[in-house]
Amino acid sequence: MSVTLLTYNKKGEKVGELKTDSVLFAEPMKQGVLHEVFTSLTSSMRQGGAHTKTRGEVRGGGKKPWKQKGTGRARHGSTRSPIWVGGGITFGPRSEKNYKRKINKATMRKAFRMMLTNRAEDKALFVITDWNTESKTKGFAEMLKGLGVLGRSILVVTPEKDTKTYRAARNIERVDVLPVNEVNVAAMLEHQYMVVSEDTLKGLETLFVK
Repeated sequence: MSVTLLTYNKKGEKVGELKTDSVLFAEPMKQGVLHEVFTSLTSSMRQGGAHTKTRGEVRGGGKKPWKQKGTGRARHGSTRSPIWVGGGITFGPRSEKNYKRKINKATMRKAFRMMLTNRAEDKALFVITDWNTESKTKGFAEMLKGLGVLGRSILVVTPEKDTKTYRAARNIERVDVLPVNEVNVAAMLEHQYMVVSEDTLKGLETLFVK
């Protein structure tokens, strides 16, 4: 299946077309697969913050409240038992809980290709031919304005870690920059548009077509 992508210069002006037969843009959407991958990624990023103490971690309670027999009351060995006020917590949340969900690499790649195909079909994928920001926010903003997406949620994907592009985009609201080896489905779902270079597409091909 051949897909035609529009190409733009650094001013956001259309300069041509890029035809490709890559399977990056030929993956039909399956909501179930996409949901599975997204929940896996977001769960793996989750950190357990809540932490309760067990009866062995609560301070105090070393002395037996009263003698074992003869008082008419129930026997107790510690005031830090979970049934006492101020005692430990039974089955409470613990910070060491692991929220990670495993998912195979083939499914991850498939879901990414779905998102890329969707972005191309929706005309939300912009290919820039001359990637030269010179660390200037003004020039980068002019490019986005030319593309007609300034002020929208945009994910800029660079071929590699690009300090100049990051500096140019960091002060523009709702714009995030990621190198190609760090981009994932969750990042794409958080942004409406995607801006890449031709070298970025080659990097994506290497990572997500296997």
